Amino acid sequence: MAKTLDYQITLYPAHRDGAFVVTQFQMLGSYPEKRIQAAGMDDLIDKVTQFAMEHGESCSASVRCLAPRKPPGFKRATENLYFNLVDRTAENRGDAAA
Repeated sequence: MAKTLDYQITLYPAHRDGAFVVTQFQMLGSYPEKRIQAAGMDDLIDKVTQFAMEHGESCSASVRCLAPRKPPGFKRATENLYFNLVDRTAENRGDAAA
């Protein structure tokens, strides 16, 4: 059984723009955060997914390991966590044409 570690999840606004995913971040901004405990990467990803789905908006999840050492596979499991992405390509093309 994997050791239970503490993590902090922060959700940042994000959307799809063509082939790119754009994450919006403002210094001193207020974003949804949650501290969790998870045993293993599968458990961690399940809890991050649940938190993002409860949030319900288009977002990018940033996961921070609060333990002194990150577990094996942490970076690969947490580097591209996007949920509920909205495609704004058409909106941006409409703005450029106007």
